[in-house]
Amino acid sequence: MRVGAHISSAGGPEKVFARAEQIGAEAIQLFVSPPQQWRSPKIGEEVVAEFRKEDKRLGLPVFFHGIYLINLGTQDEKLLHRSIGSLQQYVEWAGILGVEGTIFHVGSHKGAGFAAVKEQICLAMLQVLEAADNESMLLIENNAGQGNGIGSTFSEIGEIIRGCDGHPRIGVCLDTCHAFAMGYDITQREGCELAMTEFDQEIGLDRLRAVHANDSKMPLGGVRDRHENIGDGHMGIEGFKVILSHAAFREVPLLLEVPGIEGDGPDRENVNRLKLIREEVGAQGVDGL
Repeated sequence: MRVGAHISSAGGPEKVFARAEQIGAEAIQLFVSPPQQWRSPKIGEEVVAEFRKEDKRLGLPVFFHGIYLINLGTQDEKLLHRSIGSLQQYVEWAGILGVEGTIFHVGSHKGAGFAAVKEQICLAMLQVLEAADNESMLLIENNAGQGNGIGSTFSEIGEIIRGCDGHPRIGVCLDTCHAFAMGYDITQREGCELAMTEFDQEIGLDRLRAVHANDSKMPLGGVRDRHENIGDGHMGIEGFKVILSHAAFREVPLLLEVPGIEGDGPDRENVNRLKLIREEVGAQGVDGL
């Protein structure tokens, strides 16, 4: 169980490794283009070589996060085309840089209903994987349920994966804050066990490849995506002890996306909080499946 964080790639993606070291991160998530723009990633050969060199030196799990504009459930053909193109570029660069996968939000059906857009989503994802033919994965992130979001429940994510014929390069990134906001009470032993049993039945625990470890500003079932620093939200330190105690998370990288103590994003304090919980849980043993 590695404790990592979303790391700024300002100045170039190769810069993330030194920044990860500064805060003690053991896994990395980054953007390779501005998250609120359609701008294509542009990475030169020297940057690729430096990224690969640093990646080999530290040996950390590395993930991309897709841009926020992606919506595979849209009825706007231009937006769908751009979304597919952006994901494809990220997956192609993931292959070039040796990144494990691209975490992304599927999008919103805008009131059309999940059933109406499921086939389109599956075809789009298969198109991306076929065009970007490498070993990197597409990792669906569960959402908090707001704005007709797709993939807020494990059953919807499972339907998408089955609709893609169980493609081996499709996995899941579970966001703790989003799951909590959707009413999965993973901060209680019974609730966590029920949630992860459902995850296993609908998706399969083998497809859980990363966790966004975020506390929540909103209470259980608040259906809003509001991240908080570890221990400072409604999930709390004790809640994260329950989560990290479950066997489903034993070998999965944890990626912080918290506001940070000074408001500058994931920091050493939040990394250390999770590491201390990990140590305490390790001393007590692991429960779960």
